[in-house]
Order: sequence, then structure tokens, then C-alpha cells
Amino acid sequence: MHPLRRNDIQVFSLLGSQATGLANAEYDLTVVSLANKDARATKLPNQDTDPSRLANKYLDSVADHKVRHRPTSNLPFHPIVLSLGGMMNGSTTKVFASWKRAMTRGTYNLMLKGLSLCLLLARVRSFEL
Repeated sequence: MHPLRRNDIQVFSLLGSQATGLANAEYDLTVVSLANKDARATKLPNQDTDPSRLANKYLDSVADHKVRHRPTSNLPFHPIVLSLGGMMNGSTTKVFASWKRAMTRGTYNLMLKGLSLCLLLARVRSFEL
């Protein structure tokens, strides 16, 4: 028997996406270490060793895995993949850009501060191991 897997965030707009700028959707938040075994095993073609492209390739692979293994739902799904240092994959950058357009500046900044604190705590926990 497999445990029930749920997504981390569900957005339901009672006023509709026209009024709020946010459409009904599900989001799954994942924070990964770029120093883990899978990240270190990621390779780029043709001897390309650009660290940024290498990290993006790994983050994209994590997002793709989330999409393939998501819980059944009729809502649009968006994986949010961040590294412990705060690096985002391409689709996560687009999600954050859409949230920035839909939220007031204060609300968006408060969300970013909360997320920054969560990432800091995750980094501390990873060093305690």
C-alpha cells in the first residue's frame, strides 16, 4: 500500500482568476541540495561544465519527476523546485513571476521573506546531519 501523497499548496479563487490574477491550481514545493548524489551525477552533453546549466538541468529533472508522479487532480499542476541556496528551475521562476504580478508588493515580499527563512532552516538542518 502506497501512502497518500498530496500537493503542498492548492489555490482556489472564489472571485475567479480575472479578479485575483491567480487561477485555481496545485503546487508541490521541493527543496533539494545541489550537493546530493543525484545532483552530482547530473551530466551535460559535449563536456559542457557550466555550473549554472548543470544545476538547472538537475532542478528541471526534479520538476519533471514531480510532474510524472503527481497525485491525480483536474487542476493545473506546477512543481516548485528550489535548491537550498534558493536557485530555481525555469518553471518555478515563471510561477514566482505570475505571483509577483498578482500580489501586492508587500504580500509578495512577505512571502519571499518566509520562504527565505524556511530555506535557511533547511540549510541548518542539512549541516546538523
